[in-house]
Amino acid sequence: MKLYQKIMALIFVILTGCGVLCGWLLGNEYEKRQFARAADARIQSYESARYTMEWIWQTESATKGSSEISRLLVEQLFEQSLFDGCIWIKDGTVLCDSSLYEISWDAGWREEGRFEETDYVLERENGEYWIVIGSALPWLGGENYLFCVQDLTEVHEETQEFIRQFSLLWMLFVTVASVLGAVAAKLVLGPLESLTRVAGEISRGNYDVRAKVKRRDETGKLAEAFNLMAGQVESRIRELTLAGEEKERLLGSLAHEMRTPMTSILGYSETLLHVKLGERESARALQNIHEQASYLQRLSAKLMELMALHQNEAISMKVQQAGELLEKALLMAEKRRPNGKFRLDRREDFSVHGDRDLLISLFVNLLDNGAKASASGQEIQVRLQEGQVIVQDFGKGMTKEELEKIREPFYQVENSGQEGLGLGLAICEQIARLHHAEIQFESREGEGTTATVSFYKTFTGR
Repeated sequence: MKLYQKIMALIFVILTGCGVLCGWLLGNEYEKRQFARAADARIQSYESARYTMEWIWQTESATKGSSEISRLLVEQLFEQSLFDGCIWIKDGTVLCDSSLYEISWDAGWREEGRFEETDYVLERENGEYWIVIGSALPWLGGENYLFCVQDLTEVHEETQEFIRQFSLLWMLFVTVASVLGAVAAKLVLGPLESLTRVAGEISRGNYDVRAKVKRRDETGKLAEAFNLMAGQVESRIRELTLAGEEKERLLGSLAHEMRTPMTSILGYSETLLHVKLGERESARALQNIHEQASYLQRLSAKLMELMALHQNEAISMKVQQAGELLEKALLMAEKRRPNGKFRLDRREDFSVHGDRDLLISLFVNLLDNGAKASASGQEIQVRLQEGQVIVQDFGKGMTKEELEKIREPFYQVENSGQEGLGLGLAICEQIARLHHAEIQFESREGEGTTATVSFYKTFTGR
C-alpha cells in the first residue's frame, strides 16, 4: 500500500470514528430534547384537561349540590378529545378510562409522595415509547389521581431518522474528505515518488539522473539536497573510476617498466653463478646489477610517494606565499642542476592555500624538467601572475605526439638524454589535483616548453 493510500485510509478511519462518537452523542442529546419538548406539550394538554375537570366538578357540585351529577359530567368529558389517553383512578379503582393502556395502581406512591404534583415518567417496551403524566386530585378528597398516557414512539422514530440522515451525510463527507485527502497527499508526496525513482536509477548505476522538482516548500528543498548529494556521489564515483583506471595503467606500466631491469639482474646473476668470468667482466656484471637494483629502489620510492599522494596522507593545508615557495624550489633545483640558470620574477606574487612541502615538490619537478630539456647555461624563466605559476624553458621542446603522452606514468621523451623514471609529472598531476589546480603544457619542437600551474579554488589573493 502506498503512502497516500495509507493517509486516505487513516483519514477515513479517524473521521468515521469521530462521526460514530459525535453521532451517538448528538443523537442521544437530540432525542432527549425531542422527548422533553413532547413531554412539555403533553403536560400542557394534561393541565388543560385537569383544569377543565376540576372546574366542571366544583361548579356543578356548588350549583346542584350533587357530586354524582358532577361525576356523570366528568365521565362525558372523558369522551372528548381533550381527555384522550386519560385515566381517572380512585382508591386504586379505575373510574374513567379513555386510553388504550392499563395502569397498575401502586399504594406506595402516596407514601413516596409521587404524583402529589404534576409529574411524568417515560416508559419503553418492545421498541415503543410512552409518557405517563399524573397528579393527585385533592379537591375530590381521598386517593383520586388523573393519569394521561401518550405514545411517543413517533418522536423516537423521528430521532432515528435524523440520525440516519446525519450518518449518510457524514459518510458522504468522510468519503469526499478521504478522496480529497488522498489527492492532496499524492500531490504533496509526488516529489518523493520522483526521488524514489531517481534513487532507483542511481542504485542501478545511472549517476547522471536528477530529480525534477520545482517547488519552494520542504519537498523542493529535499529534492535540491538530494540532487546535490547525487552530484557529489557522481563526482566521487567518477573520481574513484578515474583513480582505478589510473592505478590499472600505473600497474601495467610498472610491470612493463620492471621487466627490463629484472631481466638484466637475472641475466647477469645467472652468468655470475654459472660462467667463470674474468675480473673485469665480473666487475662490469656486478656494476650493471647494482645500477638496475638502484633503479628499482628509486622506482619503489617514487611509487610510495605517488601512493601516499593518492591516499592524501599527512597533508597540511595552510596559506602559503607562492614567491617564497618558488625561492625554496629554485635553491633545491640549483643544487640538482648546477649548470641550470633559473630566473624568478615575483612582481605579481600571490598567496595560495596548500601544503608547503607538496607545492615545493611540484615546483622542483617542473624546474628540473625544464633544466633537463635545456642546454647548459640556458635560462629557465619562472614568473608569477594572478593565481598562476609559469615555468618556461627554451630547450628542445616536444612534438604534438610527445606532448599528449608526457602525463602518462613512466613515459619519457625519446632521444632526450634524460635520466629518471618518468613519474615526475604523474606526481605533479596528483599534487595539483589535491590543490584543485590544473597544469597545462605548451611546447614547440626546437623552441622550448611552457608549464603553467593555475590555482583556482585555493588562490587567496596577493
